[in-house]
Amino acid sequence: MIIDFNVNYNKYDDKILNNYSLFNYKCPKCGAEHAFIRHGSYERNICFVEKKCNIISKRMNILRLKCNSCKSTHAILPKDVVPYCIYSLSFILNVLTDYYCVNEKISNICTNYSISFQLIYTFISRFTEFLNSCIYVLRSLGFALSSIESSIIDGINKYEIKDNFSYQYFFNCQWIFLMTKFHNNIPRLVYIGGFY
Repeated sequence: MIIDFNVNYNKYDDKILNNYSLFNYKCPKCGAEHAFIRHGSYERNICFVEKKCNIISKRMNILRLKCNSCKSTHAILPKDVVPYCIYSLSFILNVLTDYYCVNEKISNICTNYSISFQLIYTFISRFTEFLNSCIYVLRSLGFALSSIESSIIDGINKYEIKDNFSYQYFFNCQWIFLMTKFHNNIPRLVYIGGFY
């Protein structure tokens, strides 16, 4: 799949789905650029939070493109849609904010968001799995913060207001929302120092 960090789900239809011009993407499989043709679409569900605890569920069409070079197909996802999950990034961040920053009880979060406590613990588990790399990305963005979960969630929320944290995270570390079997398959960046 290809994640377009310049488009959110509100503008997806105009910018991606109904766009019949050339697509400026790089194939994740073979690395070819500008070699894509439209290859159909599919529907998926998405849940997002518009205002505090105002949950909206909708179905959206996702465009698939085919690479002319390697013949593989790729779904184009907007920046706030989490792969393999119906809950958007804003939804997950709101749940984590209520848990860590507001210190809301799990039972209240379940009621407010109409989700199970198992799902909340899944979000918490995924977040704690990537906690150290979130600290690294936020500190590289100029945030001075401790390793307390509430300060990290607060930093992510503050950065989301002015920019896109998932974009910064994606290009500094592995993608946080990869399926578990792909977590160790992405190579880390290697920095080679210069000679004096």
